[in-house]
Amino acid sequence: MIGALCRFLGRACFAAIFLASAAHHATNIPEMAGMIHKDFPAELVGGLENAAKIAVGLMGLGGLLIATGFAPRLGSLLCAAFLVPATYFQHVLAMQAATDEKTKKTEMIMVLKNVAIFGALVMLFGYECGRTAPTAPAPSGGKKGKKQS
Repeated sequence: MIGALCRFLGRACFAAIFLASAAHHATNIPEMAGMIHKDFPAELVGGLENAAKIAVGLMGLGGLLIATGFAPRLGSLLCAAFLVPATYFQHVLAMQAATDEKTKKTEMIMVLKNVAIFGALVMLFGYECGRTAPTAPAPSGGKKGKKQS
């Protein structure tokens, strides 16, 4: 019982960053579109506003699937599909282009934060739903029904 509660609370807390970000950005898609780096290939999805809508969808649906535990593996993939390009285009490129140390440090912190979040997504993807611990291997060496000494 406590394990199930902890897993739910952990998923909900982790998913909150994606859900809150999606809710915030969904209220002003044009503003989010304006934040997208000029080098991002938005033309592949029909422009910056479409890219912003896709990003909101990936974060929102991914966060919801993780928080509810309905399909946390799929949710992890959706969130990673947002996080990886966002990290590169929003933070790595900004860090490389920064001319002052404060901006470089801020962007480095953002990159490291996103790498940590990505690591948690990979870890969550690796877990099987409902599985709390590795399964112990079956005993070997004896025949069925025969006691071993």
